[in-house]
Amino acid sequence: MVTKHYRAGYEAVRKHSKTAYVIMSNRLGLGSDESRELFPLATGLHGTVIDLHYYTVYNDMLANKTAQQNIDSVKKNLSAQLGRVTTSNGPLTFVGEWVAEWRVNGAKKDYRRMAKAQLKVFGGATFGWAYWTLKNVENH
Repeated sequence: MVTKHYRAGYEAVRKHSKTAYVIMSNRLGLGSDESRELFPLATGLHGTVIDLHYYTVYNDMLANKTAQQNIDSVKKNLSAQLGRVTTSNGPLTFVGEWVAEWRVNGAKKDYRRMAKAQLKVFGGATFGWAYWTLKNVENH
Protein backbone atom coordinates (compact mmCIF):
# COMPACT_ATOMS: atom_id res chain seq x y z
CA MET A 1 0.00 0.00 0.00
CA VAL A 2 2.78 2.47 0.89
CA THR A 3 4.60 1.80 -2.36
CA LYS A 4 1.43 2.52 -4.35
CA HIS A 5 1.28 6.02 -2.88
CA TYR A 6 4.99 6.67 -3.36
CA ARG A 7 4.81 5.59 -7.00
CA ALA A 8 1.87 7.96 -7.55
CA GLY A 9 3.83 10.76 -5.86
CA TYR A 10 6.88 10.03 -7.99
CA GLU A 11 4.80 10.15 -11.18
CA ALA A 12 3.20 13.44 -10.09
CA VAL A 13 6.64 15.01 -9.57
CA ARG A 14 7.88 13.70 -12.91
CA LYS A 15 4.98 15.41 -14.72
CA HIS A 16 6.56 18.71 -13.66
CA SER A 17 10.26 17.90 -13.52
CA LYS A 18 12.47 15.21 -14.97
CA THR A 19 15.43 16.22 -12.77
CA ALA A 20 13.98 16.94 -9.31
CA TYR A 21 14.91 14.48 -6.60
CA VAL A 22 11.99 12.56 -5.17
CA ILE A 23 12.50 11.82 -1.48
CA MET A 24 10.73 8.81 -0.01
CA SER A 25 10.68 8.18 3.71
CA ASN A 26 10.51 4.79 5.35
CA ARG A 27 7.85 4.52 7.98
CA LEU A 28 9.22 5.53 11.37
CA GLY A 29 9.58 2.84 13.97
CA LEU A 30 10.60 0.10 11.59
CA GLY A 31 13.34 -2.18 12.72
CA SER A 32 16.65 -2.20 10.91
CA ASP A 33 15.60 -5.24 8.87
CA GLU A 34 12.67 -3.30 7.41
CA SER A 35 14.70 -0.19 6.57
CA ARG A 36 14.80 -1.29 2.94
CA GLU A 37 11.02 -1.46 2.46
CA LEU A 38 11.01 1.16 -0.33
CA PHE A 39 14.13 -0.10 -2.12
CA PRO A 40 12.40 -2.38 -4.63
CA LEU A 41 10.36 0.60 -5.80
CA ALA A 42 13.01 3.34 -5.52
CA THR A 43 15.80 1.36 -7.18
CA GLY A 44 13.92 1.29 -10.47
CA LEU A 45 13.10 5.00 -10.48
CA HIS A 46 15.48 7.79 -11.54
CA GLY A 47 16.41 10.47 -9.00
CA THR A 48 15.02 8.87 -5.87
CA VAL A 49 16.28 9.37 -2.34
CA ILE A 50 15.46 7.27 0.73
CA ASP A 51 15.01 9.40 3.86
CA LEU A 52 16.17 7.70 7.05
CA HIS A 53 15.68 8.93 10.60
CA TYR A 54 17.99 7.90 13.43
CA TYR A 55 17.08 8.95 16.96
CA THR A 56 19.42 7.51 19.55
CA VAL A 57 17.51 9.37 22.26
CA TYR A 58 14.38 7.28 21.57
CA ASN A 59 16.20 3.94 21.31
CA ASP A 60 15.18 1.95 24.38
CA MET A 61 18.07 -0.47 23.85
CA LEU A 62 20.45 2.41 24.61
CA ALA A 63 18.66 3.56 27.74
CA ASN A 64 20.66 2.99 30.92
CA LYS A 65 23.84 2.33 28.92
CA THR A 66 27.10 4.18 29.46
CA ALA A 67 28.28 7.00 27.24
CA GLN A 68 30.85 4.71 25.62
CA GLN A 69 28.25 1.99 24.98
CA ASN A 70 26.04 4.56 23.22
CA ILE A 71 28.95 5.80 21.11
CA ASP A 72 30.01 2.26 20.25
CA SER A 73 26.43 1.45 19.20
CA VAL A 74 26.41 4.40 16.79
CA LYS A 75 29.75 3.36 15.32
CA LYS A 76 28.77 -0.29 14.95
CA ASN A 77 25.00 -0.59 14.64
CA LEU A 78 23.97 2.64 12.93
CA SER A 79 26.96 2.44 10.63
CA ALA A 80 25.90 -1.07 9.63
CA GLN A 81 22.26 0.00 9.13
CA LEU A 82 23.27 2.90 6.90
CA GLY A 83 25.66 0.61 5.04
CA ARG A 84 22.82 -1.83 4.29
CA VAL A 85 20.78 0.88 2.60
CA THR A 86 23.59 2.78 0.85
CA THR A 87 24.36 0.88 -2.32
CA SER A 88 26.08 1.79 -5.57
CA ASN A 89 23.11 0.77 -7.71
CA GLY A 90 20.24 1.86 -5.47
CA PRO A 91 18.63 5.14 -4.53
CA LEU A 92 20.56 7.87 -2.75
CA THR A 93 20.35 7.93 1.03
CA PHE A 94 19.55 10.91 3.24
CA VAL A 95 19.64 10.90 7.03
CA GLY A 96 16.74 13.31 7.23
CA GLU A 97 16.73 13.72 10.95
CA TRP A 98 19.14 12.94 13.71
CA VAL A 99 19.87 14.46 17.09
CA ALA A 100 22.89 14.67 19.36
CA GLU A 101 20.80 13.86 22.38
CA TRP A 102 20.75 10.80 24.56
CA ARG A 103 19.64 9.42 27.88
CA VAL A 104 22.98 9.10 29.62
CA ASN A 105 23.19 10.64 33.08
CA GLY A 106 26.27 12.69 33.91
CA ALA A 107 27.81 12.40 30.46
CA LYS A 108 28.21 16.06 29.50
CA LYS A 109 31.90 15.62 28.75
CA ASP A 110 31.08 12.81 26.31
CA TYR A 111 28.28 14.69 24.55
CA ARG A 112 30.58 16.02 21.82
CA ARG A 113 32.11 12.58 21.25
CA MET A 114 28.60 11.22 20.65
CA ALA A 115 27.81 14.00 18.17
CA LYS A 116 31.13 13.47 16.36
CA ALA A 117 30.49 9.72 16.10
CA GLN A 118 27.11 10.38 14.53
CA LEU A 119 28.54 12.97 12.14
CA LYS A 120 31.14 10.50 10.97
CA VAL A 121 28.60 7.73 10.40
CA PHE A 122 25.89 9.89 8.83
CA GLY A 123 28.46 11.53 6.56
CA GLY A 124 28.30 8.25 4.62
CA ALA A 125 24.77 9.02 3.41
CA THR A 126 24.99 9.67 -0.33
CA PHE A 127 22.50 12.57 -0.30
CA GLY A 128 23.66 14.03 3.02
CA TRP A 129 22.03 14.58 6.38
CA ALA A 130 19.97 17.13 8.32
CA TYR A 131 20.30 17.82 12.02
CA TRP A 132 17.05 18.22 13.91
CA THR A 133 17.03 20.51 16.89
CA LEU A 134 14.94 22.69 19.10
CA LYS A 135 15.60 24.72 22.18
CA ASN A 136 16.15 22.17 24.90
CA VAL A 137 16.12 22.39 28.67
CA GLU A 138 19.36 20.41 28.79
CA ASN A 139 22.45 22.54 29.25
CA HIS A 140 25.06 20.97 27.00
